[in-house]
Amino acid sequence: MSPRFGVLLACCLAGLLVLFPWRVNGAPSTPAANRPTGEEPITVEMLHLAVPAALRDAWLNAEAEVWKPWLEEQPAYLGRDLYWDPQQEQAQVLIRWRSQQEWEGITEEEVAAVQARFVTALNKATGGEDKDPVPLVAASRWLLLARDMPRDIKDQV
Repeated sequence: MSPRFGVLLACCLAGLLVLFPWRVNGAPSTPAANRPTGEEPITVEMLHLAVPAALRDAWLNAEAEVWKPWLEEQPAYLGRDLYWDPQQEQAQVLIRWRSQQEWEGITEEEVAAVQARFVTALNKATGGEDKDPVPLVAASRWLLLARDMPRDIKDQV
């Protein structure tokens, strides 16, 4: 399989996860047609990162040490999922926000400051000096229209 096809496949699969993700809390999904008028759908920020195998564990630790606490302080933050493809050595980070408006209210300066702390933590853990040890390959925004999960799986998550 060519590297370009692998990236395309990973993006498509991640997109399917956003469009048809598993429901974690066991609550029924709310199709757009049943949503109260004016209720904005959940916004999903999708980040595609290059994460070499040698940095995977350090990346996860730096994510937990820096990004996770910052995200949990954000009122609109609803949760995130981190995926890693060992063949492509790339990651998908899906971050759920209560609304696009609230997500867009976070300034680029705030994000840049957290990213700088993340890079420092990652370089400290690896002994590296890279400006961007796990570069962003692509970023996009999706609207979560429905969530569903088989009943027999909800207790395992």
